[in-house]
Amino acid sequence: MKQFRILIPFIFTPFLLQAESTKIQANSENIHVSGLKYTTADPDELTLQRFRPDILQIPSSKLGVNPDKARNPSGGIISFATDSPSWTARFHVSISNYMGSGFGVFENGQLVKEFKYSPKEKDIDFNITAGKKGTSVFEIALPSYSTVEFRGLEIKKGHELKPHTPAEKPVYVALGDSISHGSGQDGYGHKTWPFLLSRKLNMELYNLAVGGGKISVPVAEMLEDWATINLVTILVGYNGLHFNGKSPEQYTNDYAALLDSIRKNHPTTKVVCISLLYTRKQVSEKTGHTVDQYRKALETLIMKRQSTDPNLVFIPGETISSEKNLRTDNPNDPVHLGIEGAAKLADELYKILR
Repeated sequence: MKQFRILIPFIFTPFLLQAESTKIQANSENIHVSGLKYTTADPDELTLQRFRPDILQIPSSKLGVNPDKARNPSGGIISFATDSPSWTARFHVSISNYMGSGFGVFENGQLVKEFKYSPKEKDIDFNITAGKKGTSVFEIALPSYSTVEFRGLEIKKGHELKPHTPAEKPVYVALGDSISHGSGQDGYGHKTWPFLLSRKLNMELYNLAVGGGKISVPVAEMLEDWATINLVTILVGYNGLHFNGKSPEQYTNDYAALLDSIRKNHPTTKVVCISLLYTRKQVSEKTGHTVDQYRKALETLIMKRQSTDPNLVFIPGETISSEKNLRTDNPNDPVHLGIEGAAKLADELYKILR
C-alpha cells in the first residue's frame, strides 16, 4: 500500500522569522534624538516635534508660520550604536505633502543609504545592512516635510544596542521660511542647506524654519528654552515682500523686534542675518517694492545695531547665490534652491563662518 507523507514546511515560518530578530522599543535609553527639543516618548512611539506645543496653538496670523507645516522633524536625527549586522527601522507617517518622505542613513558619520517614499505611504519599514563588522554608530536623518513618528527598531537576535551618548556639540538654530525648511530638496531633511552647514561646522542643528513663514517673534521667544545657543542664522523676508505686501520699513521694524526677542535670552550669541537670496521674482506685485530695497533696508538695520552688538553679522544674499542655486526640476519656481543649489549655499556660508 502506497504511503503518503504530509509536509507542512511553512506553518512555523512566521514564528521562526520573528525569533531571528529582537525588537527594540522606541523609547530605549540607547536611542537618542537630536535637533528636536520637544520630542515625547513612550515604548511604542516617539513623537518628533521641533516646536513647543503652546507655540503651535497661536493663530498663524500672529505666529508668522503655519502650525501644520511646523509639525515635522526637519533637521532632526535619531541615533544609536549597534553590533547587529543589519537592522530595520519603523516609522508611521501621519502627514505628508507632495514631496513625500525622504530619509538619510549615516554610518559612522558617512551617508550610506537614502530612502524615499510617496506621500501615500503611511507605515514605513526600511532595512540597513552594516558596512563594517563590529559596532557602528548609525544616524537616521528625518524628512523635512512629513510628520513622522518613530516606532522602534528590530535587530538581529544575539546582538544589541550599545550604550551610546552623542558627542556634545555647539548649538545652531536656523530661522526662516521654506528656503531653509527644505523646499526643493525632495523631502530630504539631510539635503537642506542648514543641515549641510551644521555638518561642516560640527554643530547640532535645530531647524526652526517653516515653509511659508514670515518673521516670527513668538518663535524667537521660544528660544528661552535653550540654555546656550552658539549660532543663529536668519533668512526671511521673501513671503513678507511678495505675499504680505510689507514695505521695507515694516520689514525692518519686524526684524528689529525679532532680534530684540533673541537678545533677551541670548545676548552674546552669534546671529547671522542673511538678506534675500537671488530670485527671478524681483518686484512685489502688491506694492512695487523690490528685493533690493529689502536687502538694503536690512543691511542698514544691521549696520546700525552692530555698534552696540558686535555679535551681529550681515551677509548679502545676492553675493552667495545666483541662478545656479535654483531648482532645475521646476523652472517655474523663482526662489527655491535645488539639491545642488542648497549644497552650494552651505559651502558659501561655511567659507564665511568657519
